[in-house]
Amino acid sequence: MPKTTLLLISLVVMASGCASTVQKADQSAPTPVAATSGKSIVLNMTGSTLATTAKDWNDFKSLWPDACKQESAAVGAGFSMQDGEAKPTGDAGTLVVVDIADFRYVSTGARIMFGIMTGNAFIDAQVTFRDLKSGDVRGKKTYDTTSTAWQGIFSGMTTKQVRAMCHEIVADTAR
Repeated sequence: MPKTTLLLISLVVMASGCASTVQKADQSAPTPVAATSGKSIVLNMTGSTLATTAKDWNDFKSLWPDACKQESAAVGAGFSMQDGEAKPTGDAGTLVVVDIADFRYVSTGARIMFGIMTGNAFIDAQVTFRDLKSGDVRGKKTYDTTSTAWQGIFSGMTTKQVRAMCHEIVADTAR
């Protein structure tokens, strides 16, 4: 019985490190988008040369649509991605321009296979909130995430970090 209890306690302690947290620095608070039908959140992804030329850029970028779509649906807003230069569409809503300064992509498979040897996942981003109709800037914030490989296979991988960042971005947009 003590072995079972010790094992259970160990699992709970290891699992407690699986959440990703997002550090935000307010430059200016965005003007909120009402979370009502008819409002849209449009995500435009861009990045520094360092970020966009990284071998994992396409894998990293592909994580964002699903995560942000789920978060947008939770607040009753429509969601879509915008490629190319950020531009207003004339619709009601918010254009969210995510500018990735740097990131380190750690996949779930790599974390499980190699544990702490995969290193830390992180995302450093500047987000600009614009009026979707006019393109006017409503606000800017810096969002950063990091993990610690010492949490082993339960450390926040890039997928969890993107989901956490989308959650914060949509929450700030819908406030």
